[in-house]
Amino acid sequence: MLVKDVMTRKLITVTPDDTLGHAATLLRQFQFHHLPVVQGEPAIFGFTGAVKPLYLEGLLTSQDIDLAVAASGQQPWQERHVQEVMDRSPVCVTPTTSVSAAAQLLVERGLNGLPVVEYEQHEQRTRALLVGLLTRSDLLIALARALGAFEPGMQLLIPFTAGNPTPLARLLLLAAELHVQVRSLVVVPPRNGQPHTATVRLGTINPAPLLMRLQDEGIEYTFPDLALEERRHDNA
Repeated sequence: MLVKDVMTRKLITVTPDDTLGHAATLLRQFQFHHLPVVQGEPAIFGFTGAVKPLYLEGLLTSQDIDLAVAASGQQPWQERHVQEVMDRSPVCVTPTTSVSAAAQLLVERGLNGLPVVEYEQHEQRTRALLVGLLTRSDLLIALARALGAFEPGMQLLIPFTAGNPTPLARLLLLAAELHVQVRSLVVVPPRNGQPHTATVRLGTINPAPLLMRLQDEGIEYTFPDLALEERRHDNA
């Protein structure tokens, strides 16, 4: 999955000459934590009043404004300009960056958002054309969609050992035989020597035929909520 598949394309931006008071109003109004700073006319949800490219100049965050408020002296912080406090060299990604690489950047750098840019060569100068914004919320929504959370169905947990994925393979074969759609399959790396566990989301609200076949073949399974209760009991 690539950044272009999950990024936000409808942008709210400011210019370097905008005041912090104006930027703070936008952040509060739209409940955002980041504002890309661009040349020329600012954009509200991608509409600038004219079709013009948005070249990235920096990134302004709610934390930048909080620091400006704390450091305000004789000049009211609301009257200061965005260019005085913005990050002029924000970490960026491109539309073809993998989502996993972008997520790693967010975690390792302690960031909440990444501007998405395409680089253009203009008069022997490389310019960053702003095309989107990727936030942690975008990644969480993409993960939920990939797991089929917004579609009807149910989840099963299938334990198996690293050298013997037969239970998982049999589940997939039985699901195909019974025409049960597998919406997603995720295997999380085990911890502390525990066996692998595959989380399988099935596109059915009537799993009884599949569950009976799993029982007949001696394939262990459980449900996420029940597994959580068992772990709580074991830790008590």
